[in-house]
Amino acid sequence: MLGVGAKGEVEVIVSPAAPMPRKDPKRRSRLVEEHRRRAGDPQEGGGSRKPVMTAYRQRALACANALRQGPQPTRALRASIPDATKIVYDNVYGWFAPFSRGVYQLTTAGRAALDFWGPDGARESDRRRPSAEMFRQP
Repeated sequence: MLGVGAKGEVEVIVSPAAPMPRKDPKRRSRLVEEHRRRAGDPQEGGGSRKPVMTAYRQRALACANALRQGPQPTRALRASIPDATKIVYDNVYGWFAPFSRGVYQLTTAGRAALDFWGPDGARESDRRRPSAEMFRQP
């Protein structure tokens, strides 16, 4: 890469012989795994003041949706979400509360999260957004 100054002088910024930055295979594999676990593309681009939808949050929402009907044992949740036991036990978002041994229930914060995100992870505003098909002319 060459740089040209205001007076027309040319300066070598990066020579062709400079070593390329090393690729970080561990970081790359974590990113690929995160995208593999996500269902769809629920993240709206360009927003910095909104929570990020991650694969973990999608699985936690699936657990919360299953617990919406009432307390259930984690054994029942594992049929559809393999790591449901760890998700409800760790309770990262504060959405789950123990009901009895091995049985969890949804908290008010969990119900609020389901109202905000919806059971499938799409925010309420995203579900109400009109689709392009609504404006097609016959």
